[in-house]
Amino acid sequence: MPGAVETLPILTYHSISNEPGPTSIAPEIFRAQMEEIAAAGVDVVSLDEVACWVAGQASFERRTVAITFDDAFSDFAGAAFPVLERLKFPATVFVPTAIVGGAENWIGANDNARKLMDWEEIGALARRGVAFGSHTKSHADLTGLDGAELDEELSASRKELEARLARPAPHFAPPYGRSNEAVRSAIMRHYSLSVGVRLDEARRSSPIGDLPRIEMFYYRDLGQWRAFLDGRGGAYLQIRRAARGVRETLSGMTRQRHY
Repeated sequence: MPGAVETLPILTYHSISNEPGPTSIAPEIFRAQMEEIAAAGVDVVSLDEVACWVAGQASFERRTVAITFDDAFSDFAGAAFPVLERLKFPATVFVPTAIVGGAENWIGANDNARKLMDWEEIGALARRGVAFGSHTKSHADLTGLDGAELDEELSASRKELEARLARPAPHFAPPYGRSNEAVRSAIMRHYSLSVGVRLDEARRSSPIGDLPRIEMFYYRDLGQWRAFLDGRGGAYLQIRRAARGVRETLSGMTRQRHY
């Protein structure tokens, strides 16, 4: 369709708080990022709508984004949801179901462990329109699991979400964004859409089992964020992608030396 968008950024957040580290964004910055979306006339759609778009069953006529949150931190309820609700923006939160009501305990967790929402909070938000997807049971690195363990992490988390919330939970995000061909194949046996951490905008040609996302920690500068929303942020995104690639290469070399 003439004029239809060809790319769709799926935004990634974790904690909306003043905690240190790249998985936290200050509430005032989050609020400003959301208000820039509204001011720019950018549409916000659900992951169900993204799935239809990737499949060629829907078109969007102007700049469009989707919003996701990994880990179901408790600050979502107090710092993120009121902003989203006020602006009428849909969002999806990915939940490690065995840690609900507890605190982050996975590799890379903050020293001051951030708390996750409990089931009562999650249920209340679901009734108010927030979508919830699976982030496995235990926030496991799926690439290190055998077939039975992998299927348990994938299937049990979806079953618990659907049983507790009484609604479908067809969307998934692998912890740490880590996957390989075998993991992605297993994911698609259990889910209809999965988002990863490849730093890019989604396209119709993107694999539905590994859609790229935009890490919003890179867009705390509102000037860069406005440029991105206006379609003028390609060079900056390429720089961030290249820098991430270097870090991942060095990290892989370190793991090879130590394991």
